[in-house]
Amino acid sequence: MTGSGNRAEAIAEGLRAQILSGKYGPGERLPSERDLSVSLGANRSSVREAMKKLEQLGMIAIRPGGGARVVPMGESGLGVLRHALSAKTPDRELVAQWLDVHELVVAGAARFAVERGTQEEFAQAKVLLRRLISPSTSADEFVAVADQITELIAIASRNVVLRMVRNGLTAAAQRQGHARRQLRSSRRVLLPIVADIERAMDERDPAAAEEGVRRLLRTNRAMVLDLIAGPAPGN
Repeated sequence: MTGSGNRAEAIAEGLRAQILSGKYGPGERLPSERDLSVSLGANRSSVREAMKKLEQLGMIAIRPGGGARVVPMGESGLGVLRHALSAKTPDRELVAQWLDVHELVVAGAARFAVERGTQEEFAQAKVLLRRLISPSTSADEFVAVADQITELIAIASRNVVLRMVRNGLTAAAQRQGHARRQLRSSRRVLLPIVADIERAMDERDPAAAEEGVRRLLRTNRAMVLDLIAGPAPGN
């Protein structure tokens, strides 16, 4: 990346952080290119490039003669979500909503995976599930195996769009490695859930597989939210 490209990315990163922190709210107009250039000590071409990056991300909308305005979170795309969830202290309500959607996608994919998956994929899933509950599995390995399981579920669903959505939803979580290593569920909690998922695969029972994976995902939900400072969602 060129020097000007580096400068533009740094400016874009700074503006992203300010928008996500609430300095510029939904619908609010950002400072003009000229004002940003002066305040940041950058040339206007770097500022313009930074603004284009934010527009491509879906975080701002640029209108001729109307400047750049912040796009409300609900009207933006998954690219903005990745940045929002990757913040040092992400919004707790947003994380709770992300967990809702992640559960819907992965558990729903499990239903399709049991309907459409191969015996080889089922065998691979069982190996991963047993690694998940193994006493010898480290915290780092637990996180990696959990990601491999959700990826295998998405692949076995035979739905490319579903895989794309899953990738978008998990990209941000994978950046929170330190926090995720604290989320290893106890073997006692996981054993009956894993047994039910294996039984669902053996019996080709899509509904049971969906419910089992939903229970698996919910084992850490409260702990995830407890790791995030702030009031509980809905309070």
